[in-house]
Amino acid sequence: MKDKPFDFHGAKFTIKVLTSETNGSYTILDVIHPPKLGPALHFHPNGSETFYIIEGNYEFILDEKSIIGKPGDTIFVPKEVPHRFVVGEKGGHALVISPPELEFYFFKVSKLLEKGEVSYQIESNIGKQYGQVFLDNTKHWK
Repeated sequence: MKDKPFDFHGAKFTIKVLTSETNGSYTILDVIHPPKLGPALHFHPNGSETFYIIEGNYEFILDEKSIIGKPGDTIFVPKEVPHRFVVGEKGGHALVISPPELEFYFFKVSKLLEKGEVSYQIESNIGKQYGQVFLDNTKHWK
């Protein structure tokens, strides 16, 4: 699982640091996003999330405010704050420091996606188990 890229809704995820390596504090993900991709509005009950933008532009909606992230920017999302993002026209690349165990949400859903479509409800249930709580099903990874 670690350091082996996998596909998640068209994005290439690589888990760089597992939660188990940080004494349960966080995980680090390296993510290459295709254009216009992003999750539905959600929050993380188990910790904050930080995005370091390497390439491309991202529009974050953070607590109902729009923030544009460009290469070199760091976007901090506090614990339990509703947020979503959409990747710009040329795609993007970000290093993401995520709440603990969130890597398992991405990895488990990716394994199901290999077998076919995954319903929003199934993905939402897996998300809740690992600290990704969706608030609606609109604009979800599309």
